[in-house]
Amino acid sequence: MLTIEAARKIAIDNGWLSLTPPSFQAAVLDRCRLQSFKTGQSIYMVGDPPGGMFGLVTGGVGISIAPGERGPYFAHLARPGTWFGEAAAILRQPRRVGLTATRDAELLYLPIEKIDEIVAKDSNAWRLFALVTVGHLEMAIGACDDLMLRDHVKRCVATVLRLGGCRNFSLPDTSPAEIDVRQDEIATLANVTRTTAGSVIRKLEAEGLIDKSYRRIRILAPDTLRAMLRD
Repeated sequence: MLTIEAARKIAIDNGWLSLTPPSFQAAVLDRCRLQSFKTGQSIYMVGDPPGGMFGLVTGGVGISIAPGERGPYFAHLARPGTWFGEAAAILRQPRRVGLTATRDAELLYLPIEKIDEIVAKDSNAWRLFALVTVGHLEMAIGACDDLMLRDHVKRCVATVLRLGGCRNFSLPDTSPAEIDVRQDEIATLANVTRTTAGSVIRKLEAEGLIDKSYRRIRILAPDTLRAMLRD
């Protein structure tokens, strides 16, 4: 298990907290506790009572949604630095999404009463908490835009890149992005048949752009994949 100091550094260097002032970072991290989850373990489910916020520091988390008559079903993967739960904390309403560890994961947990403490000391802190929602909105808009791509190969490629966190830019480290996803999940997210998704994935693997194993894909050439979307 990570030390709390190592977890805090990851949180500061990646994602939402990296965009906030040092004083706010300290206010959040000083009130967090580190929690561990095993592969397949639920962190919370759609409809659960409101609670605090979680920030992923190691491992992977799958996000499920149930916005209409269907679901819940898998919708996205989160990378370290991603935070969740701000909507339930702000509105005091049930959870709108569900979170499940796709591999052993460690997350920082900020209890809801600690969020209230931060805001009680600085009412402008709500604007910084709202940045989490802005990030989620940008991701959702990008996913909707990708679904409008007419070419099914491009929709599949865009989906793989989005799940890997490198849809629009390369990740800061040089290691390949790795995503925990099944072929049928890619098919659903790209709005294609499972057979079509499998054909695209095999083609990308044959060209050396990805490496596929059981429930996992490594993105080896994100720049080349992004170039495919511009052609």
